[in-house]
Amino acid sequence: MKAVRFTSLYILSIYVAALCLSISTFAQSSDQSFPTPITSNELTGVIKARDIGDARLTTYFFAFDGELGDIFINVVTKNLSGDIDIFSVEGLKPLTKMVVYADVDSNETGRLIYLRKPERLLLRIQGRPPGDDPATFRIKFGGSFVALKATKPIDDVKPVTTSKKDEKGIRVNSVGTIIESKPKQPPVKVAEPEKPKSVETLARDAKINKAKTREKEATAVTKPVVVVDDFPGPTAKADSAKKPVVPVTKPPAKPKINAEKPAAVPPAKPEEKKPDPLANIRLVIQLKDGNVIERRLSEVVKFSVDNGVLTVIAKDGKIARYSMLLVAKVTIE
Repeated sequence: MKAVRFTSLYILSIYVAALCLSISTFAQSSDQSFPTPITSNELTGVIKARDIGDARLTTYFFAFDGELGDIFINVVTKNLSGDIDIFSVEGLKPLTKMVVYADVDSNETGRLIYLRKPERLLLRIQGRPPGDDPATFRIKFGGSFVALKATKPIDDVKPVTTSKKDEKGIRVNSVGTIIESKPKQPPVKVAEPEKPKSVETLARDAKINKAKTREKEATAVTKPVVVVDDFPGPTAKADSAKKPVVPVTKPPAKPKINAEKPAAVPPAKPEEKKPDPLANIRLVIQLKDGNVIERRLSEVVKFSVDNGVLTVIAKDGKIARYSMLLVAKVTIE
């Protein structure tokens, strides 16, 4: 019976110790505005390693009170590289700072803080393990340390997500590598069937179409087509056929009844043709072989020299070209 009682008491003591340890480590807040309250004079915790290539630090915040006097702080860390800071909540005034480095064995350090008045203090633990093994820390308080009352426990810190989505829908991991994702297919819209028109609506539409067709036929006016021949250029052939011109015919005027006879108009005198002033002026081209070419200037449209060639264009469409190497003189007489 004594052995059974001793065994039961031993198991109960182990359970109570584990419960107290879990109370001191159950909540680790990473939000400065909502720190985890420290309810005992000893605080323990674990910092897990992040993904390979992720250089971010893990940060936890805790809160406790201090009375007038000295507060003793003892810190023991293992496999942790980072900082342990204590601030005054009012104004976030830094009170002390401890820098720890990962080593083969555990590291132990301590600090002493003197308070002139009771204050609420903020403990920040910030760091990371250098390898894949997790880091641990244990902090003991003494002196004028005051533990806070246990409140509703804050949920454990959410594990670091290995992937996230930005506004554009691109998924990346904690390092920043883009993860392929399948594009979302847009929902298929089903077209609603058109409602059949009633007999009255069809008859009304037919009447409206007939009325519009009659209006178009009534307002349509046939215009005579006039084909105008292009103005023949100087190089056009004389025997080129001209396009026929369709004359615009006007309806005959209605005879006037009992109208007075108009007075006789004397016939107009034919206008006398004015003599052409260019009829007596000639273009004379004298070649080096002795030949002389003469043309009336009134029969010539244009003569010019381009690239060493004398070109003469006549009104009848003929074009004559002479090399300037063979021309001795060009005169207008």
